[in-house]
Amino acid sequence: MYPWWFASTATVVGVVFYALPVAKQTPELLLSLLGTVAAFFHFLYAQHKANTDRFAILFKDFNERFSNLNTNLNRIKGLQANALIDSAESQVLYDYFNLCAEEYLYFKAGYIDAEVWASWIHGMNHFAESTLIRSTWARELEQGSYYGFTLSILKTKT
Repeated sequence: MYPWWFASTATVVGVVFYALPVAKQTPELLLSLLGTVAAFFHFLYAQHKANTDRFAILFKDFNERFSNLNTNLNRIKGLQANALIDSAESQVLYDYFNLCAEEYLYFKAGYIDAEVWASWIHGMNHFAESTLIRSTWARELEQGSYYGFTLSILKTKT
């Protein structure tokens, strides 16, 4: 995408340059204009690459963390709504809630693609269907320590 935008912009700059009066058509001006265009597109590409690299790191980290929690989350989801959970199960839920909040934080900051976020929301809804998980999540969120994440972000009914 960037090479085409660069080529198009450089072409427009060239056309504008040759539309100037001949006295103003100096090699220095042309090189300055093209250098400015090149620097601008280099900056855009570097920013895009940095954001893509950041996304890839976050995506990998979040998916690995979820993968480590998934088996236990599904087991907890299968428990009765009034079941008592032990401290290890509570820790699994807290780790999951923190993971979801971090994903939300990075989504709000623009580092997570909307399609990826929608997929993650779908997964969060799956676990929020459990009354046990949802009620534990709601109690935790009352403490306000989840980067602005709320259950209203999810579509599952209470």
